[in-house]
Amino acid sequence: MKKRYVLILIPLAIIIILWSVTLYHSYNSFNNLVLDQIDATEITSIDILKSSNDEHVKIIDPQEIEQIIHEFSDMKLRRSNASDKSTEIYWISIIVNKSMRFGMSITDTNFLYMTNLASESKYSSGNFKITSEFDREFIPSLFK
Repeated sequence: MKKRYVLILIPLAIIIILWSVTLYHSYNSFNNLVLDQIDATEITSIDILKSSNDEHVKIIDPQEIEQIIHEFSDMKLRRSNASDKSTEIYWISIIVNKSMRFGMSITDTNFLYMTNLASESKYSSGNFKITSEFDREFIPSLFK
């Protein structure tokens, strides 16, 4: 009888551990993906491209860069394979010491694709749903 419980509990424990690891990696934040990898003061510029008309803006002013990073810093993310039909996509490149370090695309439907070009970890890039409050008008306001 005792052996039977052990044979049931071991696979159950393994399943719970695997589920916990998967759940842990499915929730993330901009801080974990970007700001834990670099010091925000190392960012030399941010390039933003609007997909609908190929309009481009390059941010080099340190105060504007700090404002953009601050806007993103509270962003909570959940891994997601799905995305809604978007009408606008913004391609964002974060340049660190004059070389592109992070690439992001943000849709108007609150989906984000992020990649860390300096890391080969499978957890350093992916598709995410933005789960926290995020001002959708912030990025378009940078083009004015």
